[in-house]
Amino acid sequence: MDRIIEEEQGWTMVNPITYVLQFFASYGWYMVGAAGVSIYLIQKLKPKYESWKQAREDAEYHKDPDKFLSHMEAIQRARERQQQLLEAASQRALEQQKEREERKRQEALARLEKYGAKGGERLGSADDDYMPLSGGASTSSYRPPKRSACSRGGCGR
Repeated sequence: MDRIIEEEQGWTMVNPITYVLQFFASYGWYMVGAAGVSIYLIQKLKPKYESWKQAREDAEYHKDPDKFLSHMEAIQRARERQQQLLEAASQRALEQQKEREERKRQEALARLEKYGAKGGERLGSADDDYMPLSGGASTSSYRPPKRSACSRGGCGR
């Protein structure tokens, strides 16, 4: 794609994508350096700015103690409101947990009533001696093969 497009009327138009790419190619490292210096300066100056801002607020409260008292009262009201919201949420969560436990208990009672105390029907007869996990006669005679002396590298020496 051509960098400059000429038309019949005599004026030229620069492709914006090419213009941006050329700008980054020419000044990219300067932009990276400026960003690094900016980040460094912000980290160095932020604590000083915060301390200056705090000193300014302290001076305002020193001049007008009523303003300080109203600020502290506002903070206290906000804390009380947050505490009330927390207590209400805690109460709702406790009620929901009790409802879930009651629902579980009701389901367990319904299951007990449906299946009775025996817990359901067992497959097979009561006098059946079949135990599938105990192993059978054919598998009880398995023995692993003996280890030879060659497995430790002693045969070839």
